Amino acid sequence: MTTYSQVEKALTNLGYAIDFNLRYHAKLMGYIPVEGYESEIILEFREAISSELGDREELLEVEWLMDDGESCLVLDRESLDAEDEEPDVFEKEKIILRKIFDRILEEISNIN
Repeated sequence: MTTYSQVEKALTNLGYAIDFNLRYHAKLMGYIPVEGYESEIILEFREAISSELGDREELLEVEWLMDDGESCLVLDRESLDAEDEEPDVFEKEKIILRKIFDRILEEISNIN
């Protein structure tokens, strides 16, 4: 199971900005700028928990608002091997997003 500290260390090692919301202890946000694009990629992470109120699965995903201001690309661990239903739409951006996500996952595994 991945922890907040592992994700925080991975993002720090990669030089990305972090917003670790300790007040609610609910999630960690990372911000990854991409040269030539208006918006940055936002990483969101929540640890998995088990409690009397119910279980919550781990969440590790990246989201990127495209320059058109409407379209958004989202990638998480569960969707890594999913078939792309629109491969010609934002093709270059999907490759950038995947490379960044792969680097983050690799850095997390190096910390483990």
